Amino acid sequence: MRLMLTTAAALALGACCHSPRTAADAPAPAADPATAEETAVEPTEWQEPVMPTAEEAAKASADAQAAAEAGVVYVGEDKKGGAVMMKTGETLRIELGSIPTAGYVWTVAEAPAFMKQVAEGGRPTNPAYQNLPGYTGGNHYISFDFQPVEAGSGTFKLTEGRPWETDEDPMDTFELTVTVTE
Repeated sequence: MRLMLTTAAALALGACCHSPRTAADAPAPAADPATAEETAVEPTEWQEPVMPTAEEAAKASADAQAAAEAGVVYVGEDKKGGAVMMKTGETLRIELGSIPTAGYVWTVAEAPAFMKQVAEGGRPTNPAYQNLPGYTGGNHYISFDFQPVEAGSGTFKLTEGRPWETDEDPMDTFELTVTVTE
């Protein structure tokens, strides 16, 4: 029995301390001088991204917000429980902050029958930082674009939560009454 335990221990120790030879350990093949220049690749060093100044961050956020509002009837979180009027031919964009990297997303629970969803999108809440190489996570805006198919009045209801948590109450809700005229 003692011999079996000693053998098992020796095998286990050998398994954890032995590292198999990989392709990286193998000696490099001799380069053909005729093709060496064609296939040589200079390694590059990673460089830490340059962090934006407070002014650059504020400008990037303002520019992103202006782009989100351009050409649409824009509705943000400040219109929660409110109302908006628009005309046929215009596009309504509802854009709300969320944490999609943690699974929290907005979904349209109810939309007026006279409104057709035409797009869904997202953008970072702090683009100057969140667009840096290697940045992950953070809050984002989630947007829904709708166009009216006819005049009418009705209410949008959106809920925020994790879609797979079907037996949980929404983390947040958003309602908006929209009136469309010709």
